[in-house]
Amino acid sequence: MWRRHGSTDPNAVSPAGTGFGVGVQVVVHLDRTRFPETVANDPIGVIVAPGEMVGTAFFALVSTREPIWEVQFDEPFFGLDGSGPHDSVKVPEGLLSIAPEA
Repeated sequence: MWRRHGSTDPNAVSPAGTGFGVGVQVVVHLDRTRFPETVANDPIGVIVAPGEMVGTAFFALVSTREPIWEVQFDEPFFGLDGSGPHDSVKVPEGLLSIAPEA
């Protein structure tokens, strides 16, 4: 259903050449600093749109220039703080990793 590799559109891929881009399935690594004992799994979703290069994202403040991506989920999930359900999030690239093949 989802493509493992990103789009060939140069505006829809990471400027750093990290392999992230629209259509890539990713793991969103939740910030566990306030909830270190949680056993919740990090959600898996698909990048659906590029975000802005600076600013704030849903899960963390961005203090350096790094790409922000909008990630959409097949099934809504609840944040570690109980917020949600979330169908999609904007998240800095530093909190993403490419999902392993199933």
